[in-house]
This record gives sequence, structure tokens and C-alpha cells, in this order.
Amino acid sequence: MAVQGVDQEGFESVYRRHVDNVVAGNMRDVLADMAPGSVPSVFEGVRTPQGPVRSADVLAARVDGQRAVGEAVYRLEDEVVGLRSGWVYDGSRWVADQLENFDAEA
Repeated sequence: MAVQGVDQEGFESVYRRHVDNVVAGNMRDVLADMAPGSVPSVFEGVRTPQGPVRSADVLAARVDGQRAVGEAVYRLEDEVVGLRSGWVYDGSRWVADQLENFDAEA
């Protein structure tokens, strides 16, 4: 039996909430989703939305054991940012510990 929250549905719910927080500009909640010790290094060399986000599309939310990957495209006024994040289940909740860009079409 899967641990509650580790399944696909549990991660997808967490990831969609995270993306919604990025769009809403709730950076405190966004940063609270990050694994302890991963900030600021997880952001090094990664382009993240800077300024108001008009919309976002979740392209993927996949679980593989106690690891997961989320992919979202954020649309800002003058740019599109594709972000792929790696997540780990820490025994009680999903936390993001990896971040990278991917090419997203405008």
C-alpha cells in the first residue's frame, strides 16, 4: 500500500497548488515548498518568473517512488519560462529540491 500523499494524485495536488502560488505571487508559500538547505543553490543558473505571471500551464506531474517531477510553463507579460522541478517525499510531505529550465514555446 502506498504511503498517503506519495501517490500520483497526492503529488499532483501539491504541485498544482505550488504552481498556483507562483502565479499568485505567494513567494512565502512557494519557498516553503523547497527542501531544507536547497535555497538558494537550487535557483543558481535557473531563470524563474520575475514579475507578475499572467498564466501557467502544468505540462506534467509524474511520480516515481518517492521522487517526482513537475513541469510548468509560466507566461509573463514579455516572456515565457519553462520550469522543471524535482521533488522528494521527505516522510511527511513533498518538497522541491531540484530546478531547471526547459524550452517552452511562446
